[in-house]
Parts: sequence; C-alpha cells; structure tokens
Amino acid sequence: MKKTKRKLIKFSNYSFCITLPKSAVDTMGWKKGDIVNVLFDDKTKKITVSKTKEATVATKSKSSSKGDLKDVPELRW
Repeated sequence: MKKTKRKLIKFSNYSFCITLPKSAVDTMGWKKGDIVNVLFDDKTKKITVSKTKEATVATKSKSSSKGDLKDVPELRW
C-alpha cells in the first residue's frame, strides 16, 4: 500500500474534493465517469472509496410512467 498526501479542495459551498493519483486510478481499472461508493466511518474517522459492481442510472423514456423513476435531487451549482 502506497501512502500519498493530497490537499482538500473546496469544490462549492456544499462539497470538497480530493484528487486521486493517476497511478492508483489506473491500478484500480477505473475510468472517467465511473460510479464509485464513498463510505465515511464516524467511529474510525476513515473514508473508503470503492467502485460499484454495477452502475445503474435512471433515465426517462417516452414509455415510462412518472411513478417509475425516483426524483433526482437538483444540483446546487
């Protein structure tokens, strides 16, 4: 396991981001646009980032009824 230091960057009034080393992203086999899970453990004060097994994105189609899709929260920026 390789340890690197990263700076916390303010992304908006509601969030922050941390960049990941390209070598780590390549090793994980991740690509731009991949969906990842972020788990924050209050007890240990650790954040774990892992790739989802299956990416599911709800999209509207002409044949779907309004009750089929969950409301997507409006973006803040």
